[in-house]
Amino acid sequence: MVLPVDNPTKSYWIEAAKSSLRNLRSTVELPKETDVVIVGSGYTGATTAYWLHKFTERNHRQPRMLMLEARDICGGATGRNGGQLRPHAYSRYPKWSERFGPDGALEVIKHEMAHLSAFKELLDEEGIAEEACLKLGETFDAAMSEKAWTRLKHAYETMLKDHGKEGDVIRDCGIIEDPQAAERFTQMKGCIGAVVHAAGQVWPYKFVHALLRIIMEKARLNLQANTAVVEVSERDDNGWITVKTSRGDVRTRTVLHATNRWASHLLPEFGNLIFGVRGTLASIQAPEGFIKHTGAQHWDHVVNVYLPPSLKPFVNGMPQNYHIQLPPPYNAIIVGGGKSLLVHDPHSYILNDSEDQQFVGIPEFYQSWPVADIIDWPGEIPAKLSRCVNEGGCWSGVMSSSIDEFPFIGAVPNNDGHFLAAGFTGHGMPRILLSTASIAPLILDSIGMKFTSPALVATYPPLPKPFKLTMERLKRLQQVDAKAKYEAAVENDLESAKEAFCNDLRSRPKSS
Repeated sequence: MVLPVDNPTKSYWIEAAKSSLRNLRSTVELPKETDVVIVGSGYTGATTAYWLHKFTERNHRQPRMLMLEARDICGGATGRNGGQLRPHAYSRYPKWSERFGPDGALEVIKHEMAHLSAFKELLDEEGIAEEACLKLGETFDAAMSEKAWTRLKHAYETMLKDHGKEGDVIRDCGIIEDPQAAERFTQMKGCIGAVVHAAGQVWPYKFVHALLRIIMEKARLNLQANTAVVEVSERDDNGWITVKTSRGDVRTRTVLHATNRWASHLLPEFGNLIFGVRGTLASIQAPEGFIKHTGAQHWDHVVNVYLPPSLKPFVNGMPQNYHIQLPPPYNAIIVGGGKSLLVHDPHSYILNDSEDQQFVGIPEFYQSWPVADIIDWPGEIPAKLSRCVNEGGCWSGVMSSSIDEFPFIGAVPNNDGHFLAAGFTGHGMPRILLSTASIAPLILDSIGMKFTSPALVATYPPLPKPFKLTMERLKRLQQVDAKAKYEAAVENDLESAKEAFCNDLRSRPKSS
């Protein structure tokens, strides 16, 4: 049995939000029965509940929904991520075009890019854009080495060659080849070139809590914090599934598993397909509006955003450092990554769920980052965290990794009434909102409830083929040697740890 730890490190997003929903139980006792059980209260669970509401708001009756969360509401990956709404506009194109062809690669990219306008439209319609700190603009990939610049430039030029300068998405990307201009735009010391594209940022935890509040006001959602699901049955002959929890049993017509890394806890067939990877972030005090654009720094294929497909499932391809700055009155810089330090001990993050622990030396690393990496840093040296280290100043969190890099979205094969949306591989922000819009009709079909597609989803792309959960995909991936991938990832990271940029004073391993 795999469940998240009870006492995770404290995240800035959660502590600073001070939400009244954090430990909410809508009712003292669990209902005896419901139409839909949603296991997990993060981005996936909340948006699925939202779409179930929107698809049925014209009905005389909407589905009864019960959302069960093992810890506090949205206390998992969504409450611990980097806040970047940052599609892969071009950087994965060479790899994806090799696997799916130019049009197939573009299908995935356009689905991700559509999340920018989808977020704006939804948050504007519900009146929560300011509350959730939504901001759209440009982001950058900053090349900090010739290796990185060769790779980033190649990705941009390959997509440009295949689709032309007026091609979808690529026409809105830009390249900065002059190092001085790249430094000015990115604010990154030593940047030798950059690629720029559209992106956004949001306070993920506030977004989810605002959405849940709206659903509880307008629909039939019962929210239950600190209620772990320990077992789910198959659907019986009468159409009921029994959900066993730490507080009693509930029977339901259908179950959505919105558990991401923890999917195999209730669906053991995914034990070799979805894994945990631990990441880390910090919040740093900064002057209002100091950071002009969200962005990421890149060094090599490990301390970088691009990885070979054979290694991707275990290391998530986290860039060295990635950051945003929140608007007033918060003004905090949220920075994550730290791979030049972490890469010396791959076991500390690969297949590691210990989000109750800080990485050794990582608070000091982040405090050194602004003066070391940002041009004209005006703040304290070392930088001051926005909160005390263990009160939301620095935290860790568990992301999921999918064995083939893509999420699993759809009905669980040979398990009637069960649906899954998980395995987002540290890249859920520009994938989940429209993925859950595609799963909501499947759930409603399963319980025999009529629905009408809301205007919000009418113009957006359908679910990309690589995301779809099929029996063929499941069987094929269950034959992959996950252990060999894991061992290769560890060796690959240890090789990267020998590079000079992983051995400056701040990146050398610290004793515990």
